[in-house]
Amino acid sequence: MDSPRTLFAAQLERPDADIDLTEAALLIALEHDPRVDLPACRRALAALGQRAEDRLRDAAAPSAQALCRFLAWEEGFRGNTVDYYNPDNSYLNRVLDARTGIPISLALVYLEVAEHLGVAAAGVSFPGHFLVRVEAPGSDEPTLIDPFAGRVLSVQDCAELLRVSSRGALAFTAELLAPAAKREILRRMLGNLKLIYLQREDFAESLSLCDRLLLVDPDSIQDRLDRVLSLEKLEFYTLAADELERLAQRPELAAQPQALAAVARRIETLRGAAPAAGRTLH
Repeated sequence: MDSPRTLFAAQLERPDADIDLTEAALLIALEHDPRVDLPACRRALAALGQRAEDRLRDAAAPSAQALCRFLAWEEGFRGNTVDYYNPDNSYLNRVLDARTGIPISLALVYLEVAEHLGVAAAGVSFPGHFLVRVEAPGSDEPTLIDPFAGRVLSVQDCAELLRVSSRGALAFTAELLAPAAKREILRRMLGNLKLIYLQREDFAESLSLCDRLLLVDPDSIQDRLDRVLSLEKLEFYTLAADELERLAQRPELAAQPQALAAVARRIETLRGAAPAAGRTLH
């Protein structure tokens, strides 16, 4: 059987519109925990969609408000305000079990149920707070959902949300409410987890996440630097130096002599460090 990493990479080989976002999210969880039962998660989502259909069968076109009412108030899917940075909030299987998560993981549940209902919906990679947009029939403007709070937002609400979260540093524009590409959603999910594990100094997990982030965006300098850091902390000094040498070939660094010199010194230090004894990288 193919590994979760191989299956995740296969999703990324598809055109963006053809990526199975739910499957990719479950594969992220499966690599973290091989006990995750993907078919059971799929059945739970299908059952949730069927309950939504039964509950909203009298609505000619289920509204964003009805979707919020069903998922947040009847099914109990809400943001985890007590332990926000717990990595479980980012794994879809755990969100389905606990009914709590962060905005982006909860958004996946909204998107899956909306698809079951035939409602046109998409993720919105809004700065600092992932949203869901529902295309309202007969309207030129979409309706926005905050899946963390389980409520519908106006455009003005979104502008205020950005003002507060960015402390006025970011200007609101309508483009911030555009539908997100599926690769962008996966990148944001993986990036959230990477930051959590780096902060926890769980470098084996952060290395795994860097590797998958680089499947999504091979040109990401930050993810390569975080991969170097993870390798170094795990005492894989030679591999960290190899990674830095590849990074030094990038035009962005080649055009910055001081940065390139700093990278060269770091490579020399890593080459001189004692290798990790008896350890292998999987």
